[in-house]
Amino acid sequence: MKDQLQALFAQALDQLKHDEVIPAEHAVNLQFERTRQREHGDFATNVAMTLAKPAKRNPRELAELIVAALPSDPLITQVDIAGPGFINVFLASDVRYAVLDKVFAAADRYGLAAADSGQRIMVEFVSANPTGPLHVGHGRGAAYGDALARVLTAAGHSVEREYYVNDAGRQMDILAVSVWIRYLQASGVEVALPENGYQGDYVAEMGQQLAQQHASKYCLAADDIESARADLDLEAALDATIELAKRQLGEAGFAIFFNLALDTILADIRDDLSRFGVDYDTWFSERSLFTDGKIQAAIEQLQESGDIYEKGGALWFRTTAYGDEKDRVVVRENGQPTYFASDIAYHADKLARGFDLAINVWGSDHHGYIPRVKAALQAMNLDPEKLKVLLVQFAVLYRGEEKVPMSTRSGKFVTLSDLQTEIGSDAARFFYAQRKSEQHMDFDLDLAKSQSNENPMYYVQYAHARICRIFETAKQREIVCDQLDNADFSLLSSEHEIALLTLIERFPEVIQSAAANYEPHQVSYYLRELATAFHAYYNACKILDADPAPRSAMLALSSATRQVLKNGLNIIGVGAPESM
Repeated sequence: MKDQLQALFAQALDQLKHDEVIPAEHAVNLQFERTRQREHGDFATNVAMTLAKPAKRNPRELAELIVAALPSDPLITQVDIAGPGFINVFLASDVRYAVLDKVFAAADRYGLAAADSGQRIMVEFVSANPTGPLHVGHGRGAAYGDALARVLTAAGHSVEREYYVNDAGRQMDILAVSVWIRYLQASGVEVALPENGYQGDYVAEMGQQLAQQHASKYCLAADDIESARADLDLEAALDATIELAKRQLGEAGFAIFFNLALDTILADIRDDLSRFGVDYDTWFSERSLFTDGKIQAAIEQLQESGDIYEKGGALWFRTTAYGDEKDRVVVRENGQPTYFASDIAYHADKLARGFDLAINVWGSDHHGYIPRVKAALQAMNLDPEKLKVLLVQFAVLYRGEEKVPMSTRSGKFVTLSDLQTEIGSDAARFFYAQRKSEQHMDFDLDLAKSQSNENPMYYVQYAHARICRIFETAKQREIVCDQLDNADFSLLSSEHEIALLTLIERFPEVIQSAAANYEPHQVSYYLRELATAFHAYYNACKILDADPAPRSAMLALSSATRQVLKNGLNIIGVGAPESM
């Protein structure tokens, strides 16, 4: 209906341009908004107010001219001018009923755009270091990233999901040496795990596993370890322990601890995410950037362009030339590339794979990292506008009024797996999807577990289950429900029915808006609004007790509402139960 209105008003404006009421060269931004109150019509536009200045006319006078130039069309029954120049449009009542035919025809695809009608987009999200299990903070990024990929797909884009595996660098070395220390302890060596190592029980379990497999083969005397890190601060002592382990165990020996830790944790991450309804098209290894020579190639390209210079034995990228606050190290004095060097090569590789848009979903603490990555793309003659970084605030979990501490290094956190076991994936995903990604979020665990109208997920799912129960009861009463598309929809005229029809018709717009603004929470808001409208309808009307003709129409409306609830819940990765 919006498209039809756009076309009709565009004709009127073209006529006014022809009549020289509006400058012919002036670009017109024609926007329609749905009205909040029925007495103001179905749609409203402020186009007369936006064009008043270039037309050199009073907005209300211009609105009258626009209305007078509108072509006659059965879609529109009335047009009013309100306030300083708003144009309110009333649509023919039978137009509303056409949406039911659309829902019945499209079914699970109602609201969805044609596949591959948009851009080719890659969404990279979660990408947590494989140094421990995913926790509830990562869960928000997972729920947002996957819902975003789903809503972009629903809007017609071709979307691929990617997880960037940080399987290189210092954090992985810290994890490996933490497992080695736990292995030594399990083998009877009295040595302390550095307090800035990884403390979780999962690390001890891996150490015990390796002690059973290799006995004392990779043991070292406690005095040698303590001597290596004596008189050093915490971080320096940890680095000294890593160097000692690499030197004494050799490359193959250290790889045993490194690879077990990586493989075990990465497998757990895959399982947790799959259970959460998140599956990836690609798991991209950071180490592959080293083995394939992509990091070295990126550095050499930037050296040739003069964007990398040497200072103090290190290589620096001149990011200040591209708007960053200071230059950044890409290769340390010891010859080791930094994380930034990996990111330069990785993002260059992303765009080289032909995506129209690469979306990164990062934690909000990475905000300052955005300018330097875009600077690297610009320096490599790649379009930095093809990279979109969306920030996610980590959720804070509460049990009652008690805040649950979160620290991967200390091992004190609630895992995503634990959260799913306690409240279920549906509740977790719905709660995560309720807010804008960049907004702070307190996760109310008690509310998420409750079966009440205060629980938004329960409220929406119950609307779907309630409609299923209506049809189950109809079947028991032998009421025919298999030809609802032939019902007399014109019998749907009550305030509650018009509200539902209007909401159902709005669903495709919600999807397009959510995709355009990268805001899947718009779908959650919409579902709550639709569920509220249906619960009100159910309480006001005795659907199955009505006479046969209006009953069929009411059942048709209920069936369409159920379909839209199901489609919307699927977009945010939440199930639509038939009973609760």
